[in-house]
Amino acid sequence: MATTIWTSFYPYVQPYLPGCPEIVIEAHLQETAADFCADSEVWRYTLDTDYTSANTRDYEIDVPTGSLLESILFLQVNGIPITHVSERHFNMMTNADGTEIKGTPTYFSIFEDASIRFYPTPSSKLTFNGLAVLKPKLSATGVEGFIFDAHSRAIASGTIAKLAEIPGKEWSSPDLAMQHRVMYERCIAKAKGRDTRRVNLRVASMGFAD
Repeated sequence: MATTIWTSFYPYVQPYLPGCPEIVIEAHLQETAADFCADSEVWRYTLDTDYTSANTRDYEIDVPTGSLLESILFLQVNGIPITHVSERHFNMMTNADGTEIKGTPTYFSIFEDASIRFYPTPSSKLTFNGLAVLKPKLSATGVEGFIFDAHSRAIASGTIAKLAEIPGKEWSSPDLAMQHRVMYERCIAKAKGRDTRRVNLRVASMGFAD
């Protein structure tokens, strides 16, 4: 679906923030949209099947232009689900002499927000695929159309909350900020709660979590 640009959100934001420059609104829309997608996990992306190679543990994940890898909901190697752990746990996953353990991966972590790291380090060619959560880059020109269609009011409320919290401006309003902060957080909970009614889409997290 085509990208919906930030100006499409303005009618939902500007009436609440008289005098706020558009450049400021856009900057906060970008930040709020990224936060919303990260927290609600609404932007799902199926990872194409890829292959490991012997003695290589890190693999960059290709995502659409203008997006960032936020998290991975599900990953499997040779058709078998593996467990998501945080990067710090890899320090405990080595041989006694500090060398890498090699074999068929049973764990993974997200490395530098762009790659996945397998443990043990793959010792041969294996297939892997999964389901990721994305968020827009702060430099993105807008959001995916389906995100705007379903969640534009939520992102607008989060933006209003951020801007109304700024002190000393003609649009400053602690009460307005609180009102829209509550609305925004409810929208995140509702968007994420819808996920529990989907069948066979999200796999419950296992083991450690980042």
